[in-house]
Amino acid sequence: MQAFDYKALDSRGKQKTGVIAAESEREARRRLKDGNLYVTALAQSGRDKKSGFSFAAMTDKISSRDVALVTRQLATLLEAGAPVEEAVSTIAGQSEKPAVRRVLMRVRTRVMEGMRLSQALEQEPATFDSLYRSMVAAGEASGDIGRILSRIADHREKSEEISAKIQTALLYPAVLSVVAFGVICAMMVFVVPKVVTQFEGYGHALPLLTQIVVAVSGFMVDYGIVLLLVAVSGVAGFIALMRRPDFKYRIHSVLLALPLIGRLIRTVNTARFARSVGTLVDGGSPLLEAMTASKATVMNAPMHKALESIIAEVREGVAASAAIRQSGMFIPMLSYMMAAGEKSGRIADMLSRVADYLDREFDDFSKKALSLLEPMIVVLMGVVVGTIVMSIMLPILQLNSLILK
Repeated sequence: MQAFDYKALDSRGKQKTGVIAAESEREARRRLKDGNLYVTALAQSGRDKKSGFSFAAMTDKISSRDVALVTRQLATLLEAGAPVEEAVSTIAGQSEKPAVRRVLMRVRTRVMEGMRLSQALEQEPATFDSLYRSMVAAGEASGDIGRILSRIADHREKSEEISAKIQTALLYPAVLSVVAFGVICAMMVFVVPKVVTQFEGYGHALPLLTQIVVAVSGFMVDYGIVLLLVAVSGVAGFIALMRRPDFKYRIHSVLLALPLIGRLIRTVNTARFARSVGTLVDGGSPLLEAMTASKATVMNAPMHKALESIIAEVREGVAASAAIRQSGMFIPMLSYMMAAGEKSGRIADMLSRVADYLDREFDDFSKKALSLLEPMIVVLMGVVVGTIVMSIMLPILQLNSLILK
């Protein structure tokens, strides 16, 4: 079986694109014609036959949310007894997103050519990372791939939930901050200069607060464009520097040292690592292999480097719980629960409990942080706006007092 990319027109003249599996180009055209599609373009999916590398795999990328949904659907069908190629084909057929259909049809073609599912997924590195493929391989080795895919879906959904919570936690304060900054800039650039012109020829020195606000306003009017360009350049430069491992390591170290943010970073990374290792161990992977495959879930550079040292110690015979405890980089609960799992032989269960507990801790932390952050932004905006208004009102009050005298 081969995969063919096609463009066709349906009976209403609407253009359709997708991927179809067939023995030959002729059969692909026949099948499309049987489906009431008029083929306008048909070509074999771009793949280097010598290496098996798919160039389309570098351009077709499924979002993490779609991967979680596909994994859940695939787990459900496989647990119901459906063959792998049939399950993949069914999911591809009902998907509304062209990229999802193309990726899954390529995977189905490889499976029908004799590859294992994990091997077929290796040809789609943009969509399925090494951790995902390791979990699938563990499920194939255990002979219960449906259950392992269900665990992978749980893991993916939890990761998506954590990412969504982080984005939600930061979205409102970020929008509020941008609005507040915009209002303050508008007042300083457009309102203050017009009001100040009313006090020209005042005959008396303006109050100190008014002089300060007028000076800041004048600076923003004269150099506002320059400040904006400097800010944009600074952000772009920071993003570029973050691609350098040494600079990224220093920034991440500073973040870890912060009282509240550091605790949050440790909590999120520890939860992700614990859930990944637990899923792999539950699928039959050795602990060392599971820890190695789960390194990708640790996004903080110092924690990632510490994890590499931990894995090296475990490879030399040190207990994983002891190595994690000695590193001091992860939440202490991880080493305690892993030690209990090592004694009882229930490492996967203990790590899942750690991940669940840390997820709940993150929820509580984010709710408390939001309850404090939002009023602080509002109060700060009120103080700044009040200062600007007061600087305008002081000369007016001073003028009234002189008139009354």
